[in-house]
Amino acid sequence: MSICALLSACAPAIIDTPEQWRAVDVETAPVALGAERVGRLRFRGGVEISSADEVFGGISDLEVLDDNRILAISDNGDWFEARLVLNEAGDLVGVSDVRSAFMRDENGRLFPTKRHGDSEDLSQLPDGRFAVSFEQTQSIRIYDFNRDGPFGAARPGPRLAGVERLHRNAGLEAIAATAEGALLVGAEGGEQRTTPLWLAPLDAQAPVEPRIGYPAALGYSLTALDRLPDGGFVALERFYAPVIGARARITMFPETSLAARGEALPALTVLAELAPPMPVDNFEGIAAQRLGSGATRIYVVSDDNFSDRQRTLLYAFDVSSVSSSR
Repeated sequence: MSICALLSACAPAIIDTPEQWRAVDVETAPVALGAERVGRLRFRGGVEISSADEVFGGISDLEVLDDNRILAISDNGDWFEARLVLNEAGDLVGVSDVRSAFMRDENGRLFPTKRHGDSEDLSQLPDGRFAVSFEQTQSIRIYDFNRDGPFGAARPGPRLAGVERLHRNAGLEAIAATAEGALLVGAEGGEQRTTPLWLAPLDAQAPVEPRIGYPAALGYSLTALDRLPDGGFVALERFYAPVIGARARITMFPETSLAARGEALPALTVLAELAPPMPVDNFEGIAAQRLGSGATRIYVVSDDNFSDRQRTLLYAFDVSSVSSSR
């Protein structure tokens, strides 16, 4: 049997759908924050991304890869790939080469409904694979892009204890990989003072119990996590009230905080708070990147919920020094 035939025989069943990335035409417009610095962060450019293509929107998280490529997910169960456009000073001025593909389940099939494919956060594992958290089904899936591109079947991720108590639309919103390859997973939260954080090994055989609580600010909810280049984690919190509008908070904490005893995660540092009159929207995704200068860059992206009243905003910030113990 040929190698191609052998691989075909071993592969999970795939339904008859196109197996290609599809180009998505987008337009970008610069967005001025109105401040050069916010808290400990220096603003390094922002853009609004829009498209007449109905597939574009609902961006819930992103990861920055080599050569300023980004991989993103939507809460409709779509992959997006693009390239960040920076000017000579290194400021974010646009995105290019945007394309999309359908995300798949453990059988290599498309998700039948939005509930099944409500992907919320994305993290690259040390071995190059990607972990994705799904909110309404309160589950985690692992994807091997290096082997399959976006067309391969998912592998089930670790199971988490207590997720059955989470609100269906306020569930597993945040995920990040540790240096050892375990997954730090956070629930969006609600009225409680803290929201659960799980630290789950990929090979966990039984549901993993929550490790500690994340103390979001009053009225805020946890929407994203990412690992910082020098260790520790950066987190994104979102606030919305009809009269007050949208706000966001960016925090960081060392990995050693996860070993603390008590209800709430200690040593949480607020890096910045984004609030009107700054242009703020439904920020849901965050990614950290080490620049060639040694600085840490943080990108945040907003989910427009496919609504004409909201926008897809992508902001870049630099923090000159991030001290975060492992």
